[in-house]
Amino acid sequence: MTETSRKSRLEAVQAALEPTQARALLLAAGEDIHYAVGWTPPGDERVTFLVVGAAGAAMVVPGVNATDVRLRLGHLPVLDYADDEGPAARLQEALALATGSAAGGGTLLLSDKTRHDHVMKVGHALHPDGVDLASQVMRPLRMVKDADELDRLRRTARIADEVFLVGAGAAARGASERDVQAAMLQAFRAAGGDGPSGQLVAYGANSAAPHHQPDDTVLADGPLWLDLGCRKDGYWSDLTRCVYIGTPTARYREIFAIVDEARQAAQDAVAVGAPASAVDQAARAVIERAGYGPYFVHRTGHGIGLEGHEPPFMMRGDNTPLAVGMTFSIEPGIYLPGEFGVRIEDVVAVTPDGAEVLPALSHHWVEVNR
Repeated sequence: MTETSRKSRLEAVQAALEPTQARALLLAAGEDIHYAVGWTPPGDERVTFLVVGAAGAAMVVPGVNATDVRLRLGHLPVLDYADDEGPAARLQEALALATGSAAGGGTLLLSDKTRHDHVMKVGHALHPDGVDLASQVMRPLRMVKDADELDRLRRTARIADEVFLVGAGAAARGASERDVQAAMLQAFRAAGGDGPSGQLVAYGANSAAPHHQPDDTVLADGPLWLDLGCRKDGYWSDLTRCVYIGTPTARYREIFAIVDEARQAAQDAVAVGAPASAVDQAARAVIERAGYGPYFVHRTGHGIGLEGHEPPFMMRGDNTPLAVGMTFSIEPGIYLPGEFGVRIEDVVAVTPDGAEVLPALSHHWVEVNR
């Protein structure tokens, strides 16, 4: 992120904070800090916060991370503390810098993922009148991606495309699910992914479990799906495609066709102003009409960006209006216990004209005979 982009991003966070009437935001190590300033220090048992208020922002970090933080975020005041000292005094200094006042009180908004012991340390150090969730400020900002974020998501989608082909190439009679997973993990590293997620490989009856973890199951003739993704430059990909070893059965072809129709219906439902739940309903209607409603056991999709799963969510009850720049998965599935499952997944971006599909791969299953 350029200095201009960092300044603009931080100003947007400050502007979004103002109407809440909260005194300051305390963003914990992780995605909230990354969004605000373009990089995040690591998080552990030591307190780390970016404190943001109307007057500015300051970082509070343990001394062990101070050198790296100053190298990367030297445009911000960086206040570090020794392990035996603790963060209280630095939190007080940071709050004064961010708000222009050393007085206590007011409402503080903390990142939703802040460790409970860190919340308690903030309370003891700053004595706020109240503590609430930072997502009321950060969620609307992070849901809508700017041009740079969209480019990063497109790049990581290209990596996922490449890695699926490697995984499909490793799928063969006699290989195990873990063998296929290992090939994909190696391919992610080779392609420059900087944070592979848990690659899912599900063969045969295992594919009827939506979150099956790869094990030593040996592949033979039959269906499998690969659910894969990685982080590149902070942003995630998520992709599911199907593979069939041997000749697909009529039963498999039937189920696959229904899931693919549901995927297309959900994609067609993406429109500016439509509620997120409409995407789910479009996919679910296809599967229910075919008589397999009870076997579609999860939401149709989830937001994606700095986190693999983030708002909005394509499910009943999430009526977030879709806006240009929102990015999320579309991943309907049918899971038949004791038989097999089919899932097809893309990440899409909302445009004025509907959905931009980020993966370039065909949706059809890959058929292998080896």
